[in-house]
Amino acid sequence: MTESRSENSLSRGAKATDVRELAAKRLNAASPTDAFLLNGFERHSIVTAAGKMVYYEAGSGEPMIFLHGIGGGASSWTWNRVAPDFSDSFRVVVPDWVGWGESEHPARFLRFEDYVQSLEVMLEHLGAKATIVAQSLACGFAAALAERRPELVRRFVFNTPSGGRDFGKDAFGVFARLLITPAAKTPSVNILFYNALFHRRRFISGWLKREGFFDAAEVTGEVVEGFLYSARKANAAFSALPFASGDLRYDFAPYLSRLSVPTSVFWGAHESQVGREVRDRLAAMRQDVPLTLINNAKACPELERPRDVVDVIRQSLDRSRLSPQ
Repeated sequence: MTESRSENSLSRGAKATDVRELAAKRLNAASPTDAFLLNGFERHSIVTAAGKMVYYEAGSGEPMIFLHGIGGGASSWTWNRVAPDFSDSFRVVVPDWVGWGESEHPARFLRFEDYVQSLEVMLEHLGAKATIVAQSLACGFAAALAERRPELVRRFVFNTPSGGRDFGKDAFGVFARLLITPAAKTPSVNILFYNALFHRRRFISGWLKREGFFDAAEVTGEVVEGFLYSARKANAAFSALPFASGDLRYDFAPYLSRLSVPTSVFWGAHESQVGREVRDRLAAMRQDVPLTLINNAKACPELERPRDVVDVIRQSLDRSRLSPQ
C-alpha cells in the first residue's frame, strides 16, 4: 500500500448539516439509527438465511453500501456521520448485520459464513455492482464475497481491515486471552459474562476513551448511548461472543493478497488495538493499494473525524475511477 495522511479539514462538497446540531434530537430518538431517518433515509429490510436484515437507504444511482464492524454495541449507527454525505450521487445503503442494531437477533452464534451469505443476499437485492465501504472484520466478509461473486463488487474502501488474528497474531492481549476468551467459550457463564461487561455504560465508555477515540473528551453521551443501545439488545451476546471466544477471529492477510477489485484503505494514525505492526505488514503486501492515515484518530475515525473520512472516501472513489476496472 502507498501511504498518505489526511489532515483535519472540512470535506469538499460536504453537507452543511453539522452532526452536533442533531445530537440532542438523536439522544431523544427511540433508536440511535433514527439518525438516518433525520437525514432523509428510509428504513427497509430483507430476509437472509441468518435472519431479517434491516437497512437504511437514501439517494439513487450506483449502490454504495457501508458495513459496520463486529464488536459489542456495533451497528449501522457508526456510519451516521459519514454515509449521508454520499446520498447526492449514490444509492446509499447502510445495513445492520443480522445480530446487530435493529436487525433480527437469532439465539445462536453467528459465524463468518453467516455474514458472507447475508451480504450476498443484500448485494443481489441491490441489483448492480456496488461500492463497499467496510470496517474491521466486515472487510474480510466483503473480500470473501468478492472472490465468490466478483460481478457484485465495483470497488472497496476499507477502514482498519483486520480479522483479529492477522499473520497469526491475536489482537487480544495476554490478559484478554487468559480471561475473556475462556469465559466467552464457556456455555454456563458466557452470556452472563457478556452482560456484565457490555451492558455497562462504564465499560463501553472506557473502551471508547482508550481505544476508540484519540481525544477522550469527544466520547459524548450520544456516542456511548449509540453503542450501549445495540449492546443491550436481546440476544446481542450471540453475535458478539464468537469474536470474543476466538471463533470469529481470522487472518485478513490472505484475503488482501487475493483482492482483484480496486481497493483503498484508511486507518486511524493512532489506532493501537490491531496495531501498527499489522497495519504496516498489510501495507507492504499490496503496494498498489493506497493507505491513508487519518491524523488524531484511533479505531473510530468515522465518528471522531467524519469530515476527514468523507474526504478520504471521495479521494478513493476518484482514484478508482481512473484505474482500469
